[in-house]
Amino acid sequence: MERDLARDRQKITFARRPIRVLALFARVCVDGVRGALRWLHRHRFLALYPLLLLVVLVSLAASITGPHTPFITDARITTEFVVWWLGLGVLSSIGLGTGMHSGLLFLFPHILKVCRSAEACDGVGFDTRNNMWFTMGGEDLFECDNVSKDDTWMNVWLAVLPAAVTWGAGTAIGEIPPYWISYLAATAGKENDDLYDLENEDVGEMTRMQRKIHDCKVWMISFMKTHGFWGLVAMSSWPNAAFDLCGICCGTFMMPFWSFLGAVLIGKGLVKAPMQAAVMSTVFSTGPRTYIIGTIASAFPPGWGVRDFLNDGAAKAIGKMNGKKKTAAAKGGLSLSTMWGYLITIFVAYFATSCIEQMAQMKQANIDKKEVERKLGHRRSVRRSLGSTPKKYL
Repeated sequence: MERDLARDRQKITFARRPIRVLALFARVCVDGVRGALRWLHRHRFLALYPLLLLVVLVSLAASITGPHTPFITDARITTEFVVWWLGLGVLSSIGLGTGMHSGLLFLFPHILKVCRSAEACDGVGFDTRNNMWFTMGGEDLFECDNVSKDDTWMNVWLAVLPAAVTWGAGTAIGEIPPYWISYLAATAGKENDDLYDLENEDVGEMTRMQRKIHDCKVWMISFMKTHGFWGLVAMSSWPNAAFDLCGICCGTFMMPFWSFLGAVLIGKGLVKAPMQAAVMSTVFSTGPRTYIIGTIASAFPPGWGVRDFLNDGAAKAIGKMNGKKKTAAAKGGLSLSTMWGYLITIFVAYFATSCIEQMAQMKQANIDKKEVERKLGHRRSVRRSLGSTPKKYL
């Protein structure tokens, strides 16, 4: 019965059952609004009333011109900047329903834009917060205002760091859903399906590569159980495609929420994202890139043409985006920024439909789960995955 219901849920898509998808998504939205209102009512003295007071004060301050106006404007821009990059990080972590990485679509192009602007302005110090909410085209550069620092690699890296760290924090927050679902299941005495399937996979029918991947996943879970907080920091400090299992593992073995979130914030926001920004700043900056290519080429015989090969590859990858200083969109025909805008629009539309389909399927899964429990009762084993009692994390 459960397998039949699972197969039926896979058919809940816009292509097959659009009305069912929209109906389930509407129920998800209603449940979310009700939950938020209940939470605000329970915490009205600590959250609702202070929030309303803050909204009133900010609205009054924004409507009255005075010495405080520049501060209000700066606070508004900073808030929009944080919401933009934090939201992109969350969407990247949940995969937007497709596994696409918002860093490839937004963060890395932002770093490239900062690097190009630094070279065009012969320095940094311009406001990098302006590149948000699609306000800048793909070929547009930052205005060379308030340039106060040389365009060294360190200064460029520091200029892109706020966006990178905020985006990294968003990816950490996006890991909460799999953790929370597993945690709630563990508190109810139920096992997690993903860990259960991993434990009971038939290794004998796997290829050598599949067996290696399976062994790595099992080792990763064992590492998490052994090292706890710092094990989670280590697993989240590099581009780990299987990190969802870490969140599931932490929830299943009931790691405290703030320990989980703190470890993931350290790993993703303060280690991985700055390292990625450092690598991209090196690749996109002419001076550091030339030095790295020269260093690599020096390890090979000159006749092999490694230097020319790497230079040609870098030129092809970045050449189309290296326009003139302060260049605008090309006249006559589609410019690169216009085509990029169309591409982003297509991606966002596809991401949105995929997310709606996933939420609809999750809602249907909850409905099916209650129906199965009503008809069959709790017949599955309640033992914990990988044969362990929950570890008490400090």
